[in-house]
Amino acid sequence: MSGFEEETYSTIFTSLKHPVRRKILRMLSEKPRNFSEMLEALGISSSHLTYHLENLGELVSKTDDGKYKLSTFGEAAVGTMSNVEEAPKVKEPKRPSSLPIKWKSFFVVLMIGLVVLAGVSYTQYLALNRLSVEYGQLKELVELAETEAVSLQYEHILSLKLNITDLRMEIHGSPYCFIYSPYDNSTLHLALTTSALSRTRIPISVQDVSIFDLSYREAGTIIWSVYATSSSTYSVSLASKGWYTFSLVGPIMKMNNTIGVMRAVTEDVDCRMSLRIIYEGKYSPFIVTPVLFF
Repeated sequence: MSGFEEETYSTIFTSLKHPVRRKILRMLSEKPRNFSEMLEALGISSSHLTYHLENLGELVSKTDDGKYKLSTFGEAAVGTMSNVEEAPKVKEPKRPSSLPIKWKSFFVVLMIGLVVLAGVSYTQYLALNRLSVEYGQLKELVELAETEAVSLQYEHILSLKLNITDLRMEIHGSPYCFIYSPYDNSTLHLALTTSALSRTRIPISVQDVSIFDLSYREAGTIIWSVYATSSSTYSVSLASKGWYTFSLVGPIMKMNNTIGVMRAVTEDVDCRMSLRIIYEGKYSPFIVTPVLFF
C-alpha cells in the first residue's frame, strides 16, 4: 500500500471519529456549499471550521466558484458512515412487562391484609389456648369442690378478735384457713386491716401443707411468716399448685391427729385479712376450706 493510500485511509477514519467533520461530510453529500453556508449551519467559529476543513484533507475539494464539495474519497467516507449507521442493531432481550400500578397496589394491600390476618389468627390461637388451660384449671377446682367440704372463691376474708384477760383468751372469728391453688408460680396476695397499737404483733404465717388433711403426720413447712404491727399488704410466692395453710396466730402444728398453735398470742388482737390468688397478673379462683375453730 502506497503512502498516499495510507494517508487517505487515516484521514477518512480520523474524520469519521469527530462529530463536526461527520456533519461537514453529510452536508457536502447533499450539495456543494460555500464557507459561509457551512459556518451558519454548524454554528461554530470560522477558525474552527477552517481547522476541520484542513483536517478533512483529500476528502473535500473546491469547485470553480469556490464552493466545497466531496471528493471521491469523501464520497467513500460518507458511504462508510451510512453502512455503519444502517447496520442492524443488536436487539436487547425483552423484559417482562411490569404490572400496572393498580395491580401493584392491589398486591401490596393483599400482602398487608395477609400479615394482619396472620397476626390476628395467632393472637386468637394464644387466647384460645389460654382459655383451654384456664378451663382445665377451673374444672379441677369444681371437681375438688364437689368431692370435698370446700368452697370456690375469688377472695376469702378472715376476721379475728382476741381478748386476753386473766389468762383466758376469747376468740371471735377464725384465725386460720386452708387454701388450694391450682396454679404453679402463683402469688398469694394478703391485705391486713387492724386497729391494734404498734406494740401489738400479729404472727401471720403460710405453710405449704394443709393441716386440714389429717393424713399428713407433720405440719407443713413454713414458707413465709411476719409479725404485723399495722395495716399492710403482702405478697407470698406459691411455687407450685396444692394445699397451703394460712394462720393469723402463728404456724400450726399437728399432734395425735389434732392441730394447735406453735406459739401463744399474748396480746389483744383485732384484725381483718383479705386473701386472693394472683396468677399471670390477674385475680384467679381458688379453693378454701370451711371456717374452723380450735
